Formats: sequence, structure tokens, C-alpha cells
Amino acid sequence: MTDPVRPRKRRPTWRDPRVGIGILLVAASVALGSWVVSAADDTVTVWAATDVLSPGHEVSTDDFRRVSVAGPDVADTYLTPGSATVEELVVLRTIGEGELIPRSALGDPQSVRVRTVTVPVNAALAGTLDPGARVDLWVARPDPEAGGTSAMLAPELLVEGVEIAAVNENTSLFAGSQTMIAQILVPREDLSAVLAARTGGGQITIVPVPT
Repeated sequence: MTDPVRPRKRRPTWRDPRVGIGILLVAASVALGSWVVSAADDTVTVWAATDVLSPGHEVSTDDFRRVSVAGPDVADTYLTPGSATVEELVVLRTIGEGELIPRSALGDPQSVRVRTVTVPVNAALAGTLDPGARVDLWVARPDPEAGGTSAMLAPELLVEGVEIAAVNENTSLFAGSQTMIAQILVPREDLSAVLAARTGGGQITIVPVPT
């Protein structure tokens, strides 16, 4: 008895759609791998702030941490390790925690346009004032016609839109338990008025600006 004839298996040809699909999958895989490698090569290491940095703060590398970001042009805008020295440089405007350090945000001390003034603030309000928050300062001045009493005139706007640098515990011996100290960044052109309000016995009140 003769063996039955087995049908021949057909080899895939270029016309077989499975071959075309396989080639496309391989090509896509190669292209994706090349893109990933290329994207990795485009990352640049730059400095980011480890905490909030306020104007006037003299910076050091302890204030920064390294982060990798994509884009070859970021080094032209932001500070990179080894590209520039930060010795004797100060912060010119508030830099948020985790924010990349713009080169334009650092400069010499003479370029700082604000000065720090301390203002007492109620502890309940202090908990809502984060560094970088904007506030208005209002002042109630002593009434000169009150005959030596503690009567005050109606509050008036002293300066608006100034920035909170920090809020700290009030360590004064005469401070109450519900009082803290806010460090306010006052523009130099408004500094005289704010200091006059303080030394003239005025009561300065911090009013948060809605965001």
C-alpha cells in the first residue's frame, strides 16, 4: 500500500499580509527605540530650588537640587551645575519650591528692589500666609485730637500687593501667645511710608489679597 500524499506547506510570500504586518511591527519597534534614546539625549541637568527663596537671600548650592528636563535650550534660560558660579549672588524675585532657577532671578545685592519689614500678625491669620502670598497693608494712626487716649483714626491703605517672605514665631517678651511675625517684602519706594507708620504708633494690619 502506498503512503498517502501529504499536502505541501506553503511558505509565506511577500504578498502574504502577515509578512507585511510583521515588517511594520519591527519597524515601529526600531523607531520607538530610536526616539526614546534620542529623547534621553536631549535632557539637560538644571538647578531647582529646594525651598522657597525670597528676594535678598544670598544663594549657595545648598539651596538647589539637580533635576533633568528635556530640551537643549533650557540651559540658556535656567541655571545648570557647573555653568556659572552663584557666589555673592542674591535672589531678585521669589522663587518657589521646586521651581527651576532662572538666570534672570539672580543678581548682585544692589539689584534687589525690596526690603524686609516685620509686621505682627494674628496666629490664626498667619497660618494662611504662605511665602510668596500677596497682601495689602492697612494702617490705623493715633488720633491727634483724642487728648492722649488710645483712640485711632479710621484705617487707610498703606501699601498694596506686597509679598510675604516668611512667617515666624514672635519671640518678643511682650508678645502674646496669639501673635506671630510676618516678614513683608516692601518696595524701596514705599519703605519710608511703612516705617513712618510703625514708628508713629500706627497699627498695621495685614489683609490677604484674594487669588
